[in-house]
Amino acid sequence: MSSQSNRKLIVFSDLDGTLLDHDSYRWDDAMNALQLLEKQNIPVIFNTSKTLREVREIQETTGIRHPFISENGMVTSIPAGYFPDIEKDTHLVHGLPYKGIRRLLNKLRLEYGFEFTGFGDCDKSTVAELTGLLPFEAAYACDRKASEPLIWRDSDAALVQFKYLLQKEGLNLTRGGRFYHVSGNGNKGMAARKLLERFRACDPDYSWVSIGLGDGLNDLPMLEVVDYPVLVRAEHHSVPDTSHLSSIFYTTGTGPRGWNEAITRLLTN
Repeated sequence: MSSQSNRKLIVFSDLDGTLLDHDSYRWDDAMNALQLLEKQNIPVIFNTSKTLREVREIQETTGIRHPFISENGMVTSIPAGYFPDIEKDTHLVHGLPYKGIRRLLNKLRLEYGFEFTGFGDCDKSTVAELTGLLPFEAAYACDRKASEPLIWRDSDAALVQFKYLLQKEGLNLTRGGRFYHVSGNGNKGMAARKLLERFRACDPDYSWVSIGLGDGLNDLPMLEVVDYPVLVRAEHHSVPDTSHLSSIFYTTGTGPRGWNEAITRLLTN
């Protein structure tokens, strides 16, 4: 059993609907908890379906300068010098590249007549309308490396077939807060585990203790690999079944209010 003095906390967090408000994308209500984490030098690792460019913009706004995971575990970004072996900004892309995903989606749509709309089918103004983002933010959301968000416009039966066909091609279909996401065989949990291994390797004298916060179905793999999972209350979409997670914490507040509630409670206790 490790002593309290050599324990080191690390936080993995979803963004939309978790740290960021579902509608406004603001994080003001989590400010107190973020300041508390910064004061205690606890890394906050964004783990999101957003793109690399979107996360960089949010990091600039929040002042957080840690590694992050984007596109549902498909891209891991590490700042230059953060770990001894990372000499320059590094972006590790996992799975099939975006162009390959788009080619396969177009092939399946042509062969089976599936009805869906992906970001690659839209111009930037349409993406802005679908997401509620500003035009420049929508452009960042379209700059994808290894995943494609889409709106499903077909039947539930067709969705089952679509998911099966994707799996045959080595791809996953996951559900986020607003969209379905098509990506390679990876997820937020796998990416979080690998990044945590790197932290442990670089600072082996610490006993690393992980917190994970999410609100959607695509966050479940992350919640399953952390020591202290947090399900932030959601109002706009289905939530994962977390009854098998004995240490799960459920917030009463939504979005950044729930985030602030959970972090404050966990750090206090």
